[in-house]
Amino acid sequence: MLTRLFKTQLIQLQLVPVFGYTELREHYMKMDEDIKNVILVGCGGMVDLESFLSNDDDDDPINRSVYILDTHRPWNLDNIFGSENIICFDDNTIDDELQNEKSAYQKLSQLLEEEDDEEEEDEEEKDEEEEDDEEEETEREEGDDNEEAISSSNDENSNSKTEDLGIEKDEGDQGEDESDPKLRKRSNKNDSGKTKKRKKMKGIIHQLEKTIQKYYTQGTTISNSLSVQIYSLVSLLGETDMDYLWLTIIGATSLDNTYPQVYNKLFPLLEDESKRLVTNTSAEMTKTPDTVKINIEQDYYLYLLRYSTLYNSFFYSNYVNAKLGLWNENGKRKLHKMFARMGISLIEAQKHWLYMNNDIKKELGNIFRNNLDIYGLQDIIRDAFIKIAGYRSSISAFEFVEGINALLEVGDSSGDVSSNANRDKTVDNDYLPIDEVLEKRSKQWISNFWESWDALDARDHMKLQNGINRAKLLQAIVFNTGVTILEKKLIKNLRIYRLCVLQDGPDLESYRNPLTLLRLGNWLLDCCAEGSDDRSLLPLVLAALDTTTDTYLCAGMAPKYPRGLALERTEPTLNNFSVAFQLVATEINAKVKIDNFESSILEIRRDDLSPFLEKLTLSGLL
Repeated sequence: MLTRLFKTQLIQLQLVPVFGYTELREHYMKMDEDIKNVILVGCGGMVDLESFLSNDDDDDPINRSVYILDTHRPWNLDNIFGSENIICFDDNTIDDELQNEKSAYQKLSQLLEEEDDEEEEDEEEKDEEEEDDEEEETEREEGDDNEEAISSSNDENSNSKTEDLGIEKDEGDQGEDESDPKLRKRSNKNDSGKTKKRKKMKGIIHQLEKTIQKYYTQGTTISNSLSVQIYSLVSLLGETDMDYLWLTIIGATSLDNTYPQVYNKLFPLLEDESKRLVTNTSAEMTKTPDTVKINIEQDYYLYLLRYSTLYNSFFYSNYVNAKLGLWNENGKRKLHKMFARMGISLIEAQKHWLYMNNDIKKELGNIFRNNLDIYGLQDIIRDAFIKIAGYRSSISAFEFVEGINALLEVGDSSGDVSSNANRDKTVDNDYLPIDEVLEKRSKQWISNFWESWDALDARDHMKLQNGINRAKLLQAIVFNTGVTILEKKLIKNLRIYRLCVLQDGPDLESYRNPLTLLRLGNWLLDCCAEGSDDRSLLPLVLAALDTTTDTYLCAGMAPKYPRGLALERTEPTLNNFSVAFQLVATEINAKVKIDNFESSILEIRRDDLSPFLEKLTLSGLL
């Protein structure tokens, strides 16, 4: 959306994909000095960029404007209140929700400056006093030398004169050389006043720091869809059309699985905008093979229905799987009975959607309403955005997102994503140095990014089709791993979170990618939320062994609500692992790498995982 907008405005740009903070800083440091504007999309909002992007040899680190488009929260307060060169695009959360933090931040900055100034003054006073003491000591030594010289020659005369005048020598008279007691008392009084003032200032500083610390430790979340923010910018410039709207819908839909509250809040806004654009363009639109139309139609929580069979779309749906427990034989029997109850034969259900009986397809919604309540699947029907491109088949936004995500995970030219192909690659990697392995992965991820980028182009249907095919294979891999986890009871219900550690299995190498690990985590969380008798909302720690680097990729995921309850909630669930992971790793001095923009994902050395998890359990941070 942004690149298209810049091109229409004849603005030159370079797009650089980055996959972590290390790459972000490296690319920034290599940037040409002539580039004066940098836009960070989907990253940067949660770290102090002015410090992070600084050159150690440069007192003025930011010599260009850096714009942040990032919906990860919490904001780093230094970015929004403490820098003139960092410009943050906000979605009204700053004005609506951060006034207390803004006041605390500004007051704290002021007090810390005053404290620094006082410390500098004290240092200067101390230096002056030391200089005065040195001068007095020098004068005193010179006076003593003169006094000795005089007294040695006139000692007898002075004694006789003193006796003649009847004056007795008093040691107290020597006190006239010392400082005045009144001055000394006044000085002590001033010092006491300074001490009280500093104690009071430190108390205020402590309270302000607690306010800010509470804000940072509340947990992380996503506040909005980034694509919706960009669409607002496009609207201000009068550039809106169906292509912009579809990309906006894709971005918002991608949040539904993990942040359904955000998607549900945005759906009515996107629905209104879709109707507005259709109304404005329908009068002048003549249907052609390239005509693009966006409808709001009845859809279902089924997996890639238009690109699969009805049976498989039920079988691989996270929602249906969690409700019926399809990982065991009893769940499969329920599924078969359900089809019989709906009057759909298994032979018909296993036909590809394109070749399925049209009468069944047209009546599917009514069939579901009349039969699925008994199986607890009453929430299976939903509305969705459907893109219709000319005379070709339609695609829902949810299906489009699945195809794009799969290309991000495994790419288009990476061959088969089955376990055998991955295992062959692993054998090769086992004999490579770790640096070469990591470099190879980084190049693959960049390639995957451009594959998914190309698939966003409405004219390149084959890219998206390949992504959807890979999505089906990935979902099957996740399903098989999930079944193994549940059958072997690898999920441990600890006091404050659930834990699952993967150390072997035919598809273990698939979970070296954070996106695939999160895909599995969401599958497990859905099972915990929908399918088990224990509905306690516990978060999940999921770790998978990477034998090539001798580390675990570890993800901390917030708990999920059952789909029915999730639809009623308005606030997104906070993820507390971001802060907890960092604090625990620091406390036990574990060798970890927290480089992902999702700060609840880390890599940890194999030997450090057990003490890390033990400390996390006892930390009280969750």
